[in-house]
Amino acid sequence: MKIVFFGDSITESNRNLLDPDDLGVGYVKIAAGKLRLLYPDLELDILNRGVGGDRTVELLERVQKDVVDEHPDIVILAIGVNDVWHRFLLGREVTVEQFTENYNKLVEIIKGTGAKLLLLQPFVLNMEDKPRLRPYIAQINEVIGNIAVREALPLIPLDEIFTGLTQDIKPEQFSVDGVHPTHRGCRYIADLVIKELKKYL
Repeated sequence: MKIVFFGDSITESNRNLLDPDDLGVGYVKIAAGKLRLLYPDLELDILNRGVGGDRTVELLERVQKDVVDEHPDIVILAIGVNDVWHRFLLGREVTVEQFTENYNKLVEIIKGTGAKLLLLQPFVLNMEDKPRLRPYIAQINEVIGNIAVREALPLIPLDEIFTGLTQDIKPEQFSVDGVHPTHRGCRYIADLVIKELKKYL
């Protein structure tokens, strides 16, 4: 059973990019450890293919090598925050139309492998200067939600979940800057992913 986690820095989480087997220190590593405890008799091959700073366009450039050529059984796709953040960080605007086209292509290519596909919506928390991302994140999450419904794909609405959690708990518990998760945030994401993956294992 091969599982590929495909995304940006939230997925990468300080993995050694020169070591294809390194899982980083974030939610992928936590999920992998828990899955191996839950399913000791299952031969799990878990790959972290997150790269910090990537947007949907960068994922399209490497989807063949990092996903298709790996012949995965399950793919977890977590992308989108940089399509929004880079508008402010680097002056690189990605329109909703461009994002929709890129995300649709990613879903089409990954589904074409025959792998099960799980979608994670990006999130932002109200920390530092991140509230300015909120309207744009809402737009792309609507796009992802609509694609999930159309394609009958499982979806984890991280933005909605973390927004709810931080009504009563300080957002600093879950994120270091409003975008990147803390260890507690990673554990939460890992548990949500495992809950979905159990349906296929």
